[in-house]
Amino acid sequence: MKKLAKVLFALLLAAAIGFAAFWFTRPADVSFDQFKTELPHSEFSRFADIDGVKIHYQEKGEGQPIILIHGLAASTYTWKSLFDPLSKHFRVIAIDLKGFGFSAKPDGDYSRREQARIVIGLMNHLKIEKAILAGNSMGGETAMNIAVHEPDRVRSLILINSAGVRVAGGGSLVPLYLQIPYVNRGLSALALISDNLVRKGLEKSYFDDSKITNEAVRNYHRPLQGTDGQRAVMLARQQSAVGDLGTRIAEINLPTLIIWGAEDEVIPVEAGRRIHEMIKGSQLHIYEKVGHVPQEETPEKVLQEMLKFTGKN
Repeated sequence: MKKLAKVLFALLLAAAIGFAAFWFTRPADVSFDQFKTELPHSEFSRFADIDGVKIHYQEKGEGQPIILIHGLAASTYTWKSLFDPLSKHFRVIAIDLKGFGFSAKPDGDYSRREQARIVIGLMNHLKIEKAILAGNSMGGETAMNIAVHEPDRVRSLILINSAGVRVAGGGSLVPLYLQIPYVNRGLSALALISDNLVRKGLEKSYFDDSKITNEAVRNYHRPLQGTDGQRAVMLARQQSAVGDLGTRIAEINLPTLIIWGAEDEVIPVEAGRRIHEMIKGSQLHIYEKVGHVPQEETPEKVLQEMLKFTGKN
């Protein structure tokens, strides 16, 4: 028994040393200069200091501003298929929110209200008084925060499978074992060594998995390989209910287009119907056989809906 105990102790010690070496040698964040050749539209990438946070965004086109706001664990990449076509009609700004993509990932506040403040800060930096706000998932909830708290800065809203209301049947892109307190950071770090977890998340986000490319997996996985990116996603998820708008969504009195994938496993279509009921005069379009990210899965259809809504088609 003593010999077995010694062997087990030696194995545990080796595992602990190996994990410590892995934990303390991981990169904090990803380098834009290192990966910009792999990022779609990187020639239009810019950086701005918004209240001490370095924010990455992409800008192209002239005319009426439209700001594209991504969801949890995403980035400007999610808008890659709409960025160029929209730039023919608008001044398009796609933002990496605080903690995501190539933006800085400090510790602290990752509430939707804070992300709304970051978007307003970027608008001020770019001297944009009023813009169309288009947001997917967490980005939609961020856009609604701006519409509720600073409606004079919003021309209209485009909400794509937006977060913001809670209905039965929703799911999480984060597996249950990665939500265990105290050990979730270590488990997440180990799980994200490979891109398998990211690929499974995309499979849950898409209805048609054949549309998921290796390029998409790489671009979603890259920011999650650093310690700061993993922490940011956890904080954003943990703080998702902080400052919840709840019934205040009904205060929104702006032209609003709501787009929803009927097969969304993350935020069920019932949430879209609820938001449609709360925002008087809003338009709701439900796409059959489409999941959580219609702007990626069926970009042509989303583009035409956006152009029609904004009077560009």
